[in-house]
Amino acid sequence: MVTATQRIEIAALRLSAEQVIDTTAAGDSFSAGYLAARLQGADVTDAARAGHRLAAAVIQYPGAIIPPSHMPSLKETHHV
Repeated sequence: MVTATQRIEIAALRLSAEQVIDTTAAGDSFSAGYLAARLQGADVTDAARAGHRLAAAVIQYPGAIIPPSHMPSLKETHHV
């Protein structure tokens, strides 16, 4: 992440090749997680981590559809 005064690296979560099923909507999921966390009051670093967590969950299922039983909660995804 780059701001006017600094550059911060926020590593994505590592998944094995077997865990990655379909990358459809990975970017949209990152954006959704980031924005939801910011709206909950998270700083940009924590919000980026939330985006990574949601994107990592989404790419483990085909068609960007997480079964309801495996859907991360807002608390798990955003640590709010």
